[in-house]
Amino acid sequence: MSEIKSALEIALERTQDVEANKEALEANTFITEGKKAVSKFLSEEDVDLKKLLEGFDKKQLRHVKEGALQALLANLKLPLDEMSLLQSKKAGKGFHALVADSKHLGKLLNQMEQFLGDFLQERKRVVEAVEQRFQPILRQKEQAMSQQVGARVKIDPAMDPDFQKMLRENMTILEDRYNEVLSRAKQELRRLSG
Repeated sequence: MSEIKSALEIALERTQDVEANKEALEANTFITEGKKAVSKFLSEEDVDLKKLLEGFDKKQLRHVKEGALQALLANLKLPLDEMSLLQSKKAGKGFHALVADSKHLGKLLNQMEQFLGDFLQERKRVVEAVEQRFQPILRQKEQAMSQQVGARVKIDPAMDPDFQKMLRENMTILEDRYNEVLSRAKQELRRLSG
């Protein structure tokens, strides 16, 4: 007669040959350390990212730099306003801790700053253009609602679903165009970081 095994015994049999990959765990630990260093660099004033990365041995440093690179790339994004533009600029400066070719990096970062500033200006122009195109529609809606309620009605375009849809569609087109270029710049930063 065959032996009936519990679910625990079956699970233990299946996992007896599985061992935690120490190298992968160590790599993840140091990748996280790199991300923490970038977080400190971005959130605090007068933090030298290069000095934060110096306290690791050669084997660890490779993983720490990978974590720092991932975090810096994640913080390079299309800005929504002046504050997020400053955050992206600061993230760009963090690459000096990872890249040896500072001349090429400097040129690339200058181009990126210009590019992100251009995006912010273009974003403002798109909002203004959509607002201008939507004005006649908004006036019609206000007149219709005023006739229904018997009093003058003022509609905030930001609260109108049709305006939001039109704005979202135009922003998506703009962001897609700029994200394509930003993606190529990030690839170049990754290549420069080795």
